[in-house]
Amino acid sequence: MYEDTVVEKDEHKKSKQYKKLSPKMKDAVDAIFKKMDAKPSDFLNTFEKTINDVSKKFKVPEKKVMDYFEKEMLSI
Repeated sequence: MYEDTVVEKDEHKKSKQYKKLSPKMKDAVDAIFKKMDAKPSDFLNTFEKTINDVSKKFKVPEKKVMDYFEKEMLSI
């Protein structure tokens, strides 16, 4: 009954949006999910900073990362 609310580790890799990403973008998204798994309680407060940091680290546009998360949220 409640199984759908539990997100498995690496569950995001099964989505259509994720599969469309470039390898660099996949690495960036994976890093964001890894941070989210490490500190879920703090994640919402630091979401924008995390995206900014990860974008710089993986040299991907911050807007593309935000667009990915927006598309994922719309597809739920």
